Amino acid sequence: MTDALHTLTFENPHRPLWLRGVNWAGETLKQNKISLVNLAEASLLTAATRKTGLADWGDESFRLPLQMLLKSLEEDAELTLFGRYFMRKLCIQLLINRLRIQEDIKCYPEIRQVAIARPLFILGMPRTGTTLLHNLLAQDPASRWLHLWEMASPSPPPEYHNRHSDPRIQKVEKLVQRYNALAPQLATAHNLNPHRPEECNPLFEHEFASLIFEIRANVESYAAWMETYDMLKAYQFYRQQLQLLAWHYPPDSHWVFKAPAHIFYLDTLIKVFPDACIVQTHRDPLKVLPSICSLTAIVRGIYSDRIELKTLGNYWSDRIAKALKREMQVRDSQAPSRFYDVEYHNLVQDPIGTVRQIYANFGYGFNLQMAENIQTWLARNPQHKHGVHRYSLDQFGLDPEKVNDQFEQYCDRFNVKRE
Repeated sequence: MTDALHTLTFENPHRPLWLRGVNWAGETLKQNKISLVNLAEASLLTAATRKTGLADWGDESFRLPLQMLLKSLEEDAELTLFGRYFMRKLCIQLLINRLRIQEDIKCYPEIRQVAIARPLFILGMPRTGTTLLHNLLAQDPASRWLHLWEMASPSPPPEYHNRHSDPRIQKVEKLVQRYNALAPQLATAHNLNPHRPEECNPLFEHEFASLIFEIRANVESYAAWMETYDMLKAYQFYRQQLQLLAWHYPPDSHWVFKAPAHIFYLDTLIKVFPDACIVQTHRDPLKVLPSICSLTAIVRGIYSDRIELKTLGNYWSDRIAKALKREMQVRDSQAPSRFYDVEYHNLVQDPIGTVRQIYANFGYGFNLQMAENIQTWLARNPQHKHGVHRYSLDQFGLDPEKVNDQFEQYCDRFNVKRE
């Protein structure tokens, strides 16, 4: 059945009556040049230091990305009053986390010696099965993966013995409920679950260099600047955070990470993790692009009333096409053995076989317990468990011929099946 026969997942931002009232008041004040929510850098830094009693930021490489983000939020994003409040609260929490992480590393320098050996990274265009594959690979009892709750508050370092009862879990459960109340369609597009593996983008937010900000808001100038930004410091700090999280909660074998954003900075990832094993997922861009556009529209609807759907189509097709071109150039300079390619339909049709092949390729130990865990997980998590994510090319002004031209080199190189 075609999308036209169904209601599209995203139509308009969800607005409870109280939220419409708050945003109306904010718009009225804005017209009178009155702002109730301060997004100035100095105000955010002061709030974080006051909250923690800490003032040592460590390497201050985060300051420039933060400044570029705040400038773009003011000039490009058209945030509602609630959007500004939510963004301020988010930025302060990220700064609080950074101060506490720095304090832990300073007090316990042995954290920098924690090994992150032969980590397995899943990357690829968004909406290509990366989440499914992440969950399957996380069924290995010997692996370690990131929880949403530990990324939301990395300090103090989590402990293995209370990984199921850490008080941060309950806090993040409430946060997820808040997000789902503000954007009821979100679970259909990307279900947030504090108890399941989550992509590692939130750790990059502590450097204020993360693709998540582009999903949350129209930060066009920030995104353009990020295309040329050297992410080395961000990846180095990302590794330090992983060392912190592994200090008292290490894997028995290896880490499993996932983030589509890694395709944008593959060269830097390899530089910081020279023994990384990399799985890239592939799918028809005509299916991928309207899906990431729909997810972006849903999330941006939390922060702004002005969601330009046609603009999103151009934005993501250009952004991702550039990233893939750069990623292919990086792959040309690397040993092919460090990569393993997974086609979306092969993953969906034979998930256990796909995982076996990945493990055989990289020399990880696949065992009977992992196979049983995967079968149990698949039985409990059928596709569309949280609803069907519906979208269309036309909804986002995507021209199939233009998209095919943009991604022709990518599809030819990886033999991507057209859907």
